[in-house]
Amino acid sequence: MPRPLIFVLIIALCGALDIGLHMAAGDLMPMPSEFSALVDRFGFGAVVMVWIALAFTGMGLVFLFWARRMAGGGRAKGLRYGLGLGLMILVAMFEGVGLLGTPLIGELVMGLADAVPIFLMIAALGWTLASDSPDGQARGRPPVLLVLAVFALVYGLGRTGVQMLGLIESGLAERPLPSLIWPFAMGTAIGVLFLAVSDVMRGLSRATAALAFGLGAFGANWALFMTFVPMVFPDALADTALRVGLDIVLVTGAAFLVGVLRRQGAG
Repeated sequence: MPRPLIFVLIIALCGALDIGLHMAAGDLMPMPSEFSALVDRFGFGAVVMVWIALAFTGMGLVFLFWARRMAGGGRAKGLRYGLGLGLMILVAMFEGVGLLGTPLIGELVMGLADAVPIFLMIAALGWTLASDSPDGQARGRPPVLLVLAVFALVYGLGRTGVQMLGLIESGLAERPLPSLIWPFAMGTAIGVLFLAVSDVMRGLSRATAALAFGLGAFGANWALFMTFVPMVFPDALADTALRVGLDIVLVTGAAFLVGVLRRQGAG
């Protein structure tokens, strides 16, 4: 079967699984009180299907771009990248607990309904690369605890500061505990994704490596995932664009700091 057709088939099956899991969640899935003009005109189901098609296709292509440069066999690449991306998507959903006051169980169910199909999609795409992705040794991966600590602190403190300054909408005043916990958990999850692709950065300058991850791995996936918000929620485009931009800056800064600390440690 031609590879483009295999790609489309994997995207379609995993997208259908995503829709099925959301439908099975029923009342557990939190829904907005108001919808965007797109939803009012075309319906919630149609808009969500378009988002799934765009997001899953984009995330699949981003993985294939990175996979060609990652060490190891295709199956291993798919598993570690898929786990990193799936975890990031799952943790991302919990922002709604502090931001919107949605129930924890609802965000967990909705997060799993997205994270599981995305993980399976990446794992399946990695399987298709097995025949021409020979096993190799991972090159120069940074210490796990260093990466997780740096990403948790940089993203956590940065997002908390942005919330305190009121640059983006937050639930810090109404729900301080989940609003303060989430950024550090999200930073840790982003650090896991960084570890999945860190060997690709070998040989690049610190600035180039940081930009490659901040824009090319995290930024691309995050922008694709976050397009759901303005497509479904009313008047959310400007706030979403600002969030994505600020997050890319924070993540790029964290990746750069990891490079600096690694260089100092090596010296």
